Amino acid sequence: MTRIIHITDLHFWRLVWNPALLCNKRLLGNLNLALRRRHYVRQERAESFLALYRSLDADAVLIGGDMTTTGTNAEYKLAAAFVNELAQVGPPVFMVAGNHDLYTFEAQRKHRFESYFSDRLQEPEKPQLTYMPGDIPLLLVPTAKPNLLSSRGAITGAQLVATRRLLEERAPDRLLVLAHYPILDNPAVYNNGVLRRLGNAEALRRVLGVSGCPTLYLAGHVHRFSHARDPRFQNLTQLTTRALFYEKDDCPGGFTEILFDKDACTVYPWRYCDGWERASEPSAC
Repeated sequence: MTRIIHITDLHFWRLVWNPALLCNKRLLGNLNLALRRRHYVRQERAESFLALYRSLDADAVLIGGDMTTTGTNAEYKLAAAFVNELAQVGPPVFMVAGNHDLYTFEAQRKHRFESYFSDRLQEPEKPQLTYMPGDIPLLLVPTAKPNLLSSRGAITGAQLVATRRLLEERAPDRLLVLAHYPILDNPAVYNNGVLRRLGNAEALRRVLGVSGCPTLYLAGHVHRFSHARDPRFQNLTQLTTRALFYEKDDCPGGFTEILFDKDACTVYPWRYCDGWERASEPSAC
């Protein structure tokens, strides 16, 4: 039995008061943070999650991006401290960047994500195929990029070619994919608007689907739990996970526990409701 914990969209935040840091998209993000987001991103729950995580006997933790809110050094320091505490528990930590980690072109230009997480990343702009405990193949797919106004992601033609080559060269008999953006836009649980979608999602979906490899695609970004099989490619199942520290009536925070046992895979969504609660019934991958 291999136990994987998937967390995403932590959105560690700090309000920005320095005008020099607000001469870009961060001005809008900081205003949104001051008026709205800081009231429902309960980052103080980090300690209770860490306490729970220590008791779960996980074999690995996967982080699906959006560690920060507007990509400042102050937010990255909070996020890095949290990830370091996760790592001290023992299981390996795998991660990709989200659009809020690359919130401004300045954050990308200064390679802020790489500088804070360089010990866990190798060339984060390139797809990578690695192996988790239990000899489970894990494909890390970069999908985040900075934008002037929208929250759209992108995967380039070169990244798609690299992804296809990795799958052809390694030919895994099953696959777990970690990305930030979903590749299914409108399952029943959420509606991902045009300004929030992944560019070239159909092409990535096709690369994974035509491989024929049974694939569980893990994403965040939409802040809701969903678990759906691709209607076109039956080997492809998408799972999106709740934002870890959220507290909204229609969008509670949570994470996902994934259990692998030989060829079987089961999924348990967790949510926070006056404490961390695990779903009583699992769903099959």
